[in-house]
Amino acid sequence: MPVGIYIHKKGWHHTEEAKQRMRENHKGTSGKECSEETKRKISEAQRGNKNHNFGKHFSDEVKRKMSERRKGISPWNKGKKLSEEHRRKLSEALRGEKCHLWKGGITLEDYKIRTGIEMRLWRESVFARDSWTCQKCGDNKGRNLNAHHIHNFSTYVESRTSIGNGITFCDKCHKEFHKIYDIKNNTKEQLKEFLEKPF
Repeated sequence: MPVGIYIHKKGWHHTEEAKQRMRENHKGTSGKECSEETKRKISEAQRGNKNHNFGKHFSDEVKRKMSERRKGISPWNKGKKLSEEHRRKLSEALRGEKCHLWKGGITLEDYKIRTGIEMRLWRESVFARDSWTCQKCGDNKGRNLNAHHIHNFSTYVESRTSIGNGITFCDKCHKEFHKIYDIKNNTKEQLKEFLEKPF
């Protein structure tokens, strides 16, 4: 048995002394650039039967499975057919109150509103009114535009779909606005100040 290693009921383990020696050995190399010759030697030492793991610990069957997984041939579920019962149970486990991410239905309701027809029409109307152009920098790349709520979406429920409560920003300007003024309690004064600021 190699020095500094002992067998525990759960497998091989390093002694504290061996761990300390490994830490000391690594200190000398951190932050140093290796020469091309050293890199080549390290690469050769990790290949085939020179690799310290080669031929150890794993049966031929385990090695074959590991090899297939690395090649992407057989990830854990590829090729496996789940029964209808199993699929139904998985689906139920990830839905509603049973899901570990459940927050009382808030996210689902918010998502429905944000992706609903009213919000889509509001967004299109804001873009059309602003000639599909960012009102801060003049960017007019279609996929790059956001309809920004002047008074924020979550607090001012009654004006969510009011065209007067929207302005067109590009992604960059939209992120910059929220970086400066945060995402809550936004006002027209903040918007005016932001539009007047030089780039």
